[in-house]
Amino acid sequence: MADGTARTPIITEDAADRLYIIDARNGVERQLLLDWVHATAGDKDPQWASLAIEDDDHALPLETLRARLDGQPSRQVVPLRVAWRIPGFERDRALKFRHILFGDPRHPGSLRARLILLRDRRRAQILVGEAATLDALRDRFAAQTGGGDAAGPDGAEFAGFVARQAGLALDVAERGIRGTRYKVPRFVADGLRTSPKFRAALAELSEATGRPVAELFREARPLMKEVIARPSALFLDLRARLDRMMFGGYAPEMEVDAAELARLRAILREHPTAILFTHKTYIDGATPSRLTYENDMPMLHSFGGANLDFAVMGEFFRRSGMIFIRRSFQDQPVYKLVLRHYIAWLLAKRFPLSWAFEGTRSRLGKLMPPKYGLMKYVLDAAHATGTRGVHFVPFVTSFDLIRDVEEYAAEQTGRSKKPESLSWFIGYMKSLKEPSGRIRLDIGNPVVIDTAPGADDKRALEKIAFAVAVEANRVTPLTVTSVMCLILLGMAPRGATSAELLGAIGAVTDWARARGIRISSDLESGDDAALSATVDTLVTSGLLTRYEAGSENIYSIDPAKHPMASYYRNIIAHHFLDRAMIELALFELRDADSGDATAAFWAKIDRLRDLFKFEFFYPPRDEHRIAIEAELARIDLVWDRRLASGDRGIAQLLRRCQPVVGHAILLPFAEAYSVVADLLARAKPGDAVDEKALLDAALTEGKQAYLLRRISSEAAIGKLLFANGLSLMRHMGLTDEATPVNLAARRALLIELRGLANVMETMRLSTVALADRLPSPGEQA
Repeated sequence: MADGTARTPIITEDAADRLYIIDARNGVERQLLLDWVHATAGDKDPQWASLAIEDDDHALPLETLRARLDGQPSRQVVPLRVAWRIPGFERDRALKFRHILFGDPRHPGSLRARLILLRDRRRAQILVGEAATLDALRDRFAAQTGGGDAAGPDGAEFAGFVARQAGLALDVAERGIRGTRYKVPRFVADGLRTSPKFRAALAELSEATGRPVAELFREARPLMKEVIARPSALFLDLRARLDRMMFGGYAPEMEVDAAELARLRAILREHPTAILFTHKTYIDGATPSRLTYENDMPMLHSFGGANLDFAVMGEFFRRSGMIFIRRSFQDQPVYKLVLRHYIAWLLAKRFPLSWAFEGTRSRLGKLMPPKYGLMKYVLDAAHATGTRGVHFVPFVTSFDLIRDVEEYAAEQTGRSKKPESLSWFIGYMKSLKEPSGRIRLDIGNPVVIDTAPGADDKRALEKIAFAVAVEANRVTPLTVTSVMCLILLGMAPRGATSAELLGAIGAVTDWARARGIRISSDLESGDDAALSATVDTLVTSGLLTRYEAGSENIYSIDPAKHPMASYYRNIIAHHFLDRAMIELALFELRDADSGDATAAFWAKIDRLRDLFKFEFFYPPRDEHRIAIEAELARIDLVWDRRLASGDRGIAQLLRRCQPVVGHAILLPFAEAYSVVADLLARAKPGDAVDEKALLDAALTEGKQAYLLRRISSEAAIGKLLFANGLSLMRHMGLTDEATPVNLAARRALLIELRGLANVMETMRLSTVALADRLPSPGEQA
């Protein structure tokens, strides 16, 4: 009936040995279905039982059904339902918010149903679910529940099981006409309650705590109601409409690769799956759900804090698939057990999950360190219930413009953040209507967990999260916005002519293409019209400045916008990290008396890796060296001989590196760290480090350093940058109580960081000099 086996045909001569389960919400539906039964069954007195199975928030009246389940083992049980069609709905899915008040037109009440039938009886479609024999149902019941209370054929649990199976069979039939997007979990609490694994877990908890199983079960029932989401077609449609409203300022169609979409569809269908999206803005959590809805894939269950489960919004999101979780439940074993088995139930039934694996929005643009909480819940659930083959799918959303970035920049430079309120929400939604370019979706290869690690295996959890982060970084594409910010920040304060900018974009795009780095469609195609449209959007937004009064159009980024532009640059910084480290190491070696240049080069690479370890995800050291060597080989096939030859070979390598990008990638981090190191170096012996006071002081000192041009840009002023710098210095043992020894080490680090910044200024000047040597349009003529 609902286990995926071939549908049993209804044979007229077997009518006397058939039981119809009529899923009817009201008398109108019941009469429609009975009329159909009498017209098609070939029996004057067919056996039937009527239940409102769809409305599963209440106990089902099972007396009639129980009485009629005592037939022959070969008796067929045939489920029936009326599906009400909405004219034109399948074309544009234009469900209205008024349906919240008047009800889902797919589930009309008696009066509304009569009016529909008077206008057009064809809107009432009879659904026949997959039939099953009583014998098959009893076998299925024993396999799924361990037998429950069904010692005899009239067991109450068996009758409830048959009703649920009929409902599930009808859901499958209804999805055939409405779509897979409406596949929602049904009878979850009943499924948990009758699960042998859940019962066994309660028994184990009873033994561990000394509390009776019945008491634990009574505690579990309201917790199930609290935890379990109750999505419905109406709220999925309304959520989809809200999602479309949020993306009103973006191009109507999201850009996604057809092959990746097909692969995701297969994964969702065949495996327990969690989609882990990178988190840049309030709205990127809606892109996976929008994608699955618009492409008729199963709905995603998302997660939210229990503090958000209030009044109307809490009910709206619960009914559209959100699971609300308490922030802390370490000492609540029954809650933990219910949550674990609920998650495992969703995975086993192929209901995909979705959350931001960074845990919070990235305030710097680059990928944040992952939060392990939700991933641990899922893996613990899979381990406890033996669920195998969990697929974690990295999901990256790229926006031409992100409306949150201005807020991030203000927050990072110490300006007060606007409190989130109703007026703030209205203003934010209004800002989303402003033209913002396009949206691109990139879906990574799944990280497959054949057997989930144990609850105490922290190392395995970290490795899985790291693998997801690496894959998310791999599929993050270069976009026009990110590349232009990279180029213009690298040339600042000088601007760039249109020709210079196009040349640099072409060089970066070719470089990325040769390395298999993803590129947005407008960069890949070289379509001047598409590129110009994106640039116009960036200029209109104020992110870029275009000077058009002279003989050439000049593009630049206003210094006040550098923190915003650096956000977009940081999104793709990891793609250029190996190149940046190579360039910086070579520039350091150029004027140094290094002796063994090869050994000095690798020592500098290792040092740069250590200095920026709190900013980027690195592969293991041996793998990283192989990657560095591969990049060197792309620069020059005989790089090793040139490097070994000393100054002349290094100069040749540097010429082949032009235009360099290392300063555009690493300078803000070095300058931010130097601000923190300077504050630590000023301490007196015996002074302790007050981390909060130091970070507050760094914001003030950073502004002063910028005004004195000890740092080159406000992009180096940021709470998180300073915090990461302090983490590095704590890791180096420099944040203990000040002593003459560690004060000397602090000063040495400050000198090293300022030296790196000076080298990167030399790199910037070499890039500007290269641009200055390009002929102007007049000279070319």
